[in-house]
Order: sequence, then structure tokens, then C-alpha cells
Amino acid sequence: MILTDDSIQAFKVQLQQSIIVCSERGLFYASKWAAEVLNGIKDDFLDDKVPFTQNEVHIPTISTYHTDYESSLPPLSERDYNLYQYAKTLFNIRHFHSVIDVLGQSKHPKLYFLRLYAKYLAGEKRKEEFSQDVLGATEQTRADNAELESIYRELHEDYEHGRLDAFGLYLYGIVLKKRQLAFRAAAILLESIRKYQYNWSAWVELATLVQTKKMFMDLRALLNREFETSVMKEFFLAKLCIDLNQPGNFFKDIMDPLDQYFSRSAYVLSQWATFYYDSMDYNESLVLFEELRNSYPSRLDDMDVFSNLLYLQNLKHKLCALALECEKIDKYRPETCCVRGNYCVLKHETAESVEYFKRAIKLNRSYHLAWTLLGHSYFELQDLSAAIECYRRAVEVNNRDYRSWFGLGQVYEVMKYPYDALYYYHKATNLRPRDSRMWAALSGCYEVLKQHDEALNYKHRAEACDRLKDRSEMVQIAEIFKRRGRLDIAIDFYHKIWQRSIQENAIDEVTADISIQLARYAMSKNQLYDAEQYAITSLNMSHPYHEQARDILDEIGRLSKASV
Repeated sequence: MILTDDSIQAFKVQLQQSIIVCSERGLFYASKWAAEVLNGIKDDFLDDKVPFTQNEVHIPTISTYHTDYESSLPPLSERDYNLYQYAKTLFNIRHFHSVIDVLGQSKHPKLYFLRLYAKYLAGEKRKEEFSQDVLGATEQTRADNAELESIYRELHEDYEHGRLDAFGLYLYGIVLKKRQLAFRAAAILLESIRKYQYNWSAWVELATLVQTKKMFMDLRALLNREFETSVMKEFFLAKLCIDLNQPGNFFKDIMDPLDQYFSRSAYVLSQWATFYYDSMDYNESLVLFEELRNSYPSRLDDMDVFSNLLYLQNLKHKLCALALECEKIDKYRPETCCVRGNYCVLKHETAESVEYFKRAIKLNRSYHLAWTLLGHSYFELQDLSAAIECYRRAVEVNNRDYRSWFGLGQVYEVMKYPYDALYYYHKATNLRPRDSRMWAALSGCYEVLKQHDEALNYKHRAEACDRLKDRSEMVQIAEIFKRRGRLDIAIDFYHKIWQRSIQENAIDEVTADISIQLARYAMSKNQLYDAEQYAITSLNMSHPYHEQARDILDEIGRLSKASV
């Protein structure tokens, strides 16, 4: 999608409104996301010449009941308005049952949603109280939200009669997802997004239902048709690229344009840092996470991922400093507990790390990273049955994270069950096909099973991934020099990558892109023969490289004739 100043200006106004609209309904995560993105917008889109809050022009943006979405709903009577204000105050202090009592059976969409959402959260709170023990004798692993059935019946009836607004549909989608009706839930969430696309929480719930790369491609095609100019859709697809380990160019193609307008946003910066971490470009990820910490020192979101990075890099002092800072900010945030747990593991205090990871899970039972890290700790302690249980819980929460599947493979391999290990390693490899560790693990299992041809095949796949990783690192270095204005050094790196690709007959889109850059640079230096060789490399590639190579070759032909 091509972003324009006009589309970003319109998106800015809708984000400002969505902060109010979502906050009014207790969807604080969606409001926070919108505010975080908005806070990073380029200064060019901010008007500092006139007052903003005391200007009639901006009333539809800053006045709750003049926003586009609220204006589309039936107006509240004074009685309902007072009732809503009372209920919302109770909601803010988490007195959910009181909210239900106060709102009664009101059918106004705003009051209706707040009542049912409070009922849903009351059930979730009660469920958490029943399942505080982690892997203990009193743990209730299958504790359910007791309010779900009554909420479902009410929402289902009103949906059948066409009475649900965007937020009623959002809650209906959540309930259907909890009832394991994934396809139906996705359809309802899409319906909610069509009615109001600026509720980020609806997009996040939809993202959890996208399980495979085929589903991603199908959904992307659908969204590009229905939401052709939507900036929200772009943020959503970028998030899915990370969740589903899509090729790096997919993520970059989406995020690069967004980064031009929201480069200071904490959310955008954290997405880049997480992307480079998942791509195993740890140096770039470290730089971005440190920039995020310096710009937003009290932000604990994604610090668990940062602590993983520091652990992998064996940066004990930095991890210690991060753990202490996180504890000062909020000792009982799940992310803080994970950071502290990782620090304990790095200090070889694995038994103590177990307690921190368990604390993180008590604070958030759906925290799949904490379950995975707890599994790692139990694996270190050789408590293999506990490790298996933790990895299985992680998979139940999020079956798209390769680490849990890979952990299960390792446990079963140690237990001398190679066929079981193969099953889990294959799961991990499907999720992470560009990671040599996955293929090497498969190779090792096939060696144990005396299937030497298969073992050799997967060993070659691992070696191929390592070569691609080396090339990726060289591309990253070249891009850094290019950004710093040292194009001559960048071109040297590009040429080495091009040479290796030619020698190995491994021409792909990365090589094609590099070849085009090399050809243009050679032409700028009037090195027409070199430019021709570079361009020919991309000639048999798909759009847009074929067209670009053809244009360069045509230009070389014209210049050659002119010089004769």
C-alpha cells in the first residue's frame, strides 16, 4: 500500500477519536496502542499554530459524543448518561459485578457492551482465582469462565436480530473463540472491524486465529480488497508477519512506509526490535531495544523479549541493570518477572528462576513466553515431565511459537524417544524454516534412527540456512554503511554477495535487488560492461526486477550506440 500525507492525516484524526471511543468502553489496551502510535507521528502532521482543545474545528475529535462513531449511535437520555457515568466509574475501579447491577438490562449499544464486558471480565477474574497454583496439586487446569454461556446466549440472540454494534460484535467474537469456534469467531471479528476498524483489540483477537501461512496469505488478499487504503490493516499485517515468522521482506515492505511517518512511536520501534530479534540479527535488535529503553524508560512492554536477547548475548551486567529497573517500575508485572527469571538463569540460579516464571504465569495464565521459559528451566533441572507439561501449556496458548515445539523435541530426544522428537522438530521447522538449528536437530534424530540419507539431506538444509544467514548479515552491514552515506563500502559488500550468489547459482529476490543497485551504481560510474553483467542477473526474475533490469539494459544499449 502506498501511504500519502492525506491518508496519514485522516488516520491521525481517527486515532485521536479511537482513544476516546475505546476508553469509554473500558478497552484500555486498544486506547493505549492508539495513543502510542499517535505519540510517534511526524511533527509535520501537528498544528502548533492554533490551540487544539479550544477550537470548534476539532470538536468532532476531542468531544466524546461528537466523534464519528459515537454520533452514529442513538443519543443517550440524561438518565442513561448518568447511569453510564456511574457504571464506568465502577468499571474503572474493577467492581465488575456492581457494573452489571447498575446497568440492568439497558439495550443502548454503549451500556449494553459495558455491562456484558464487565460480566465477561468478572468471570475471567473468578477463573484466575480458581487457578492460582502453577503445576501444583490444587491447580485447576481446565477452569472455565462461568459467565461465558449466559453472555453467549444474549449476544447470539441479539446478533440474530441484527442488534449488535461493532463492539458487541467484538465481544461476540471473543466468546465464540473461547467456545473453540475459531472460523465463526474470525468471521464475526471481521464484521466488527468492518463496522469500526480503529479498535486495535479486535485486530489482535483476529490475529490469534490466523494459524498458518496459507491463512495469512488468504486473509491478506481479503483485507487488501476490502480495506485497500486502511493504515490499521497495514499495522495488523506487520504484526502477523512477526507472529507467523514470515519472510523478512514481507515485514519490511509493510513497515518501511509506516516508519517514515511514525518512526518515534514506541510501538513501531518495539516491532522493529522484535523483528530483528526473531531474524537473529541480534546486534541491530540490541541497538533498537536500547533506543527504546532510552526514549521510554518506564515502558515494560517487550522487555521480556529484550531480556531474552541479553541472555543469548551473555550480557550479564545489562540484564542485571534491566531487571533492577523493571522491579523499580513494577515488581508484579509479568514482564518484570520474566526479566528477573532470565537473569537468574544467566547467573546459574535455575531453581530460583522457576519461582519467577511461575509468578509471571500466576499474573497472566495466557503468557506463553513464561510457560516456555519455565519449561527451559525445568529442562535444565532435568525435571523432564514438568518441562513437557510447561511446553504443552505454551503450545495450548500459542501454537505458532516454534520455541515450545522445539523444546518438546529436545526433551523427547533426551528421553530416547526419537520418533516423538521428530514429530515436534518437524512442527518447529514448519514454523521456522530459515533457522539452521531446526534442520540440524532433525538431522541428529535421523542419525540416531540410522536413516543416513535423510540425516544428510537435513544436514545440507542446515548448511544452506547458515549460508543464507551469512549473506543476510552482509546485507545488513551494507545497508548500515549505505544509511551512513558510505555507498562505496556498501557497494563492495553488495558485490561480494553478488559474486557468491553467481558461484552457487543461488539467484533469488535478494540477489536480484542487489544486482539492480550494483547495475545503477556501475552506470553512474560509466562502467557499462559491469552494469550489463549485473542487470542480466535479474533478467529472469519476476516483477519488478525483470522490468528494472530490462530498462537498464535498454539504457546501456542506447548509451553504447551513442558512443560509437
